[in-house]
Amino acid sequence: MEIFLFLTIIVLGILLHYQVQQNPATMRIGTLGVFIVIGVVIFMYHFLNVTPKVLKLTVHIGYSMAVFFGILLLLSMVRHSWKKSHQWGLPLLVGVYLMCLLLFSQWSLWWLSAPWLMLYFVWQFCRFIVSSVVYGYQSKAPTRGPLVVLGGGLAEGYRVGNIVDKRIQAAVTDANKMSEYPMIVFSGGQGEDQLISEAEAMRDWSVSRYDVPFEKTQLEKRSRNTYQNLKYTSQLLSQQPFTFYTSGYHVFRGVLLAKKQNIDAQGRGGFVPLVYRIPAFFREFAGVMSMNIRRQILWVLVWGIIAFVINQIMTY
Repeated sequence: MEIFLFLTIIVLGILLHYQVQQNPATMRIGTLGVFIVIGVVIFMYHFLNVTPKVLKLTVHIGYSMAVFFGILLLLSMVRHSWKKSHQWGLPLLVGVYLMCLLLFSQWSLWWLSAPWLMLYFVWQFCRFIVSSVVYGYQSKAPTRGPLVVLGGGLAEGYRVGNIVDKRIQAAVTDANKMSEYPMIVFSGGQGEDQLISEAEAMRDWSVSRYDVPFEKTQLEKRSRNTYQNLKYTSQLLSQQPFTFYTSGYHVFRGVLLAKKQNIDAQGRGGFVPLVYRIPAFFREFAGVMSMNIRRQILWVLVWGIIAFVINQIMTY
C-alpha cells in the first residue's frame, strides 16, 4: 500500500512539473497539486499507523470544517459578485437550487446535497490557491519588453497609492535589468471619482520618482477593468507579446483573462502585505469562478443529480 501511494505521488509530481513547463496558466496545476497533498496526507496517516477511531474522528472534523468554509466561500462570492457588478451569477443560482430542494424535496435530499455543494466550492478554492501560488513562484523576469503596468485606483482621485506603487516598482526593477530599456505601457482609464486617468497618474509618478524615460512610456486610457486593460493594451501594441504587472494576488486571474482573449502575455506581481493578500484571494476566487459560469452551472446540476441518485438508493 505504501509503495502504491508513493509511486502515485511521484507520478503526480512528474505530471505537475510537465504541466508547469508547458502551460503554467491553468487550473490543472491546482488539480494535480491538491491530489498530491491528499496523497501525502493519506501516506502519512498510513505510515503512522493511525487507529480507525482517530482516523474517523479526523475525517469528521475535516468534513465539518470544509463544509463551514464552503459556506463562507459562497457568502464571499455573493458579496463580491454584487459589489463588483450587481450581478448574482453563480451564487444566486446555487441559492435558488438549494431553496428548491428544501421546498419541493425531502429533507434528506437537501441535507445530502447542500454539504457536497459547499465541498465543491472548497475544492475549487484549493485548486485556485495552488495554481496561483505555483504560477507566481515560477514566473521569471522578462528579458525584453514591452512591459505593462495595470492601474488599480488612485488615492484622493489623482495620486498613486501604495498598492499601485508596488506594481510600478516591480516593472521598473525588471526594466532596469535589461540591456535596452523597454517601452512601458501604463493602462487605466479615468473613473467618475478621479481627476485624471490612472495611466497618466502612473506615468507621471514613474517619471518623477523612478526616473523612467518619458519617451519610453505609452498610455492606454480607455480601460475600466482588467479584461479591458489587457484587451486595449494588446491592441495598442499590435498584438505583440508583453509582460503585465499587477498585485501579487491578482496575477493568476490576469493571466487567465489574457488567455481567454488569446493574448500572449505573462504576469508579474508587486509586493502586497499578507494582511491585504488574504482577503484579496477571496475576491479573486469569486472573479475566477464567474469566468466559467456555464461550467459551474453544469457542475451544480451534476451535484444535484448525484445527490438525488444517492438519496433514492438510500431510500430503497
